[in-house]
Amino acid sequence: MSVTEFAAAVRPVTDDEVEHFRLNGWVKLEGLIDMSIVEGILARAKARMGENPLTLSTDRPNDLRPNDFNWYERWDGCSHHDDWIRSFSHSSPIATVAARLMNSAVRFYYDHIFVKVPARSAGTETPWHQDLPHHPLDRQGALTMWMALVDCPPEKGTMRFLSGSHRSGPLGRYLNRADGINLLDEHPEMAERFEISPPLHLKPGDATVHDLGIVHYAPPNVTDTPRWVYALQWLPPHARYTGAPNHRTDNHGLELDKPLDHPRFPIIPTDWPR
Repeated sequence: MSVTEFAAAVRPVTDDEVEHFRLNGWVKLEGLIDMSIVEGILARAKARMGENPLTLSTDRPNDLRPNDFNWYERWDGCSHHDDWIRSFSHSSPIATVAARLMNSAVRFYYDHIFVKVPARSAGTETPWHQDLPHHPLDRQGALTMWMALVDCPPEKGTMRFLSGSHRSGPLGRYLNRADGINLLDEHPEMAERFEISPPLHLKPGDATVHDLGIVHYAPPNVTDTPRWVYALQWLPPHARYTGAPNHRTDNHGLELDKPLDHPRFPIIPTDWPR
């Protein structure tokens, strides 16, 4: 697709949506992307992962294997392996959405396909956590766009957020823990201080966007079909690399305490500010 076609396939965010995001740390964007984008990404994901999806290895992106964790199957860094997805993920129209919400220029960070499989085939809930402590970044401000590729009612495991909790700062690492402890087990006051968002129904092309500092989780997918989602992540351009291990940034020669100035993490031209 051309830049003009992508511009027609991604709608601008409204002032009310920007205000909601900055106040709450998350926002639902109905009809963010056109069905042409949804269908294109979904077709490529299924071709790579299968109709009954398995995870694509980050080391060998053509090798399929069950995920080590039961929350979802995944295809990490899909735009690095598919030129069409890359043409969307690195396009100005979608970057402009991130720029409006962040009120800054934006750096492409990473993208994924996340597939939460039905609970009857081992899919479980994604525990309460923040994303930021799992990333080698020295500051807040990064965000994730989480775009539904299929109909995603609450029963399919759409995310829930503690609204405003992104202002609490990093609270620790709670993903992938072997002891089963989640963030609210050790920080129960968070559930008292911040209101949980309502159950969300996302139709194909709808998205939620959340700050990497917000506390969130996803319940199990209790339906009979997988929940297919495309997630796209953005950084403030001046965010600096801490050196912590992470599959997004390992082995790219990034310099400690320097911005992520590398072809893998380009600053994308946008229409911000207008």
